[in-house]
Amino acid sequence: MIKRQGLFQRQIAKIIGEISVLRTTISNIFIHGSLNEQYSLDSSRVDYSLARALYYNTDDRYKLGAAFARPVINTTTGFMGVPHFSHENPDANTELETAFDKWSSRLIRINRNTLRDGDVFARIVRRKSRFDKHETFDIDLIPPEWVIPIPDPLNGGYMEIIIKMPVENKDENGEPRYLYTVIEKITPTSREITIDGDAPFDIKKRLEGTYENPWGFIPIVHFKNESEDYQLFGSSDLEPIEPFMKAYHDVMLFSVQGTKLFSRPKVKMKLQDVKKFIEDNFSREEIEKGKIKFDNKEIFLMQQGDDIEFITADQGLEGVTTLLKFLFFNIVDASETPEFAFGTAVQSSKASVSEQMVPLVRKVRRKRAMFEEPYIELASMYLAMWAKVNRIKLDTYNVGIDWDEITPRDEQGIAQTIKTLVDGLATAVETRLISLESASEFLREFVPSMLPWLDADAQEDEQRRVAKSMAFLARVEDGFGFEELENEEGA
Repeated sequence: MIKRQGLFQRQIAKIIGEISVLRTTISNIFIHGSLNEQYSLDSSRVDYSLARALYYNTDDRYKLGAAFARPVINTTTGFMGVPHFSHENPDANTELETAFDKWSSRLIRINRNTLRDGDVFARIVRRKSRFDKHETFDIDLIPPEWVIPIPDPLNGGYMEIIIKMPVENKDENGEPRYLYTVIEKITPTSREITIDGDAPFDIKKRLEGTYENPWGFIPIVHFKNESEDYQLFGSSDLEPIEPFMKAYHDVMLFSVQGTKLFSRPKVKMKLQDVKKFIEDNFSREEIEKGKIKFDNKEIFLMQQGDDIEFITADQGLEGVTTLLKFLFFNIVDASETPEFAFGTAVQSSKASVSEQMVPLVRKVRRKRAMFEEPYIELASMYLAMWAKVNRIKLDTYNVGIDWDEITPRDEQGIAQTIKTLVDGLATAVETRLISLESASEFLREFVPSMLPWLDADAQEDEQRRVAKSMAFLARVEDGFGFEELENEEGA
């Protein structure tokens, strides 16, 4: 028996459907493990087409509100920057710097697309160069809607990744000639390529088949944004603000339509003799037709006591402006994006730039921390492939990762801060409030060149440095230091 929904339930369903348009749900993926237990993950995905339409503001349903989407994504992407990798082996370290400097634009796109779409699949491939035909490594960004990952319930990785690439071949008139899909199944040991659809015979002959995977792993890294442990895919940064952008569009559209409707004034007449007014101001032909028009009437002949004025309806702009401002601040809060990122088209809360930077800096640090794991996996994966091709044995494939500073350095401010800290720490040491070790360790956070105060395993630490410096200065004051320096230079 089918139950009919009441008005309240229908309205709730409408609201939920409108807010959730950025997420499409497909059935959960179930995998039977060795213990015969079902392993399930939430496999709902972001509506990638809608997310990109919001970013480029091409969806007519959001035209007047989706302009906020691009600053939200681009501001975070710009402040995140790209990571820098390091390795203990000098040759491997140089290779990492060279390769990822070359791919810096790809890394920026990885950040942008992951924040916007929620998912990015980065694949390291080795192919022949278009110019010298030498094989080189490259990174391909696979559209996430093409990819079906099959998770491994035992190690958290992927047992298999399926890539379905649609291909459309058109003739000289722009008409589709061939429509087919290239399906590639990648496992740690093999690659199987099949073609579904009407593909040319030479394409099928050249592509279809099973090939060995020489790397021993799937050379694809999945970047996920704000993903929970139970989710197979990530979330878009546009999801929290999508309902506010829709509401902003609706309010703005209503305001524009209302302005057009009520901006045309209406005539209010107070006449002693209506018949006399009509005869004096309109032709006999107009009167006989029963249609009188005010077009091209610049002068009206009126009797004493008559009055004419124009009246306009209240457009309600004050209330609309307040509502738009409220929606704007909701977008700012939900996206953790400073107001200055949206330009001067909207009125701000008058907060200073430094105050607005606090939530953005925290957001960028959180995003960097979430992206570090897949970035380290990508760099280690590339290092393993590079070492295998060049027959180099590395003791480890672990790489270090570092980021640029989020905000530009204020050299004058930093110098003043360090001077104030040194003066304060010196006073605290002299009055025996803190130890030399505590002062040194605290100051070390602001001076990167400082070493730990005590380090028994290292050849040098900050305490030994200070002792050597004090001994050297003492010799210089006594006149012996310069002689030693001259002897060392002469030797």
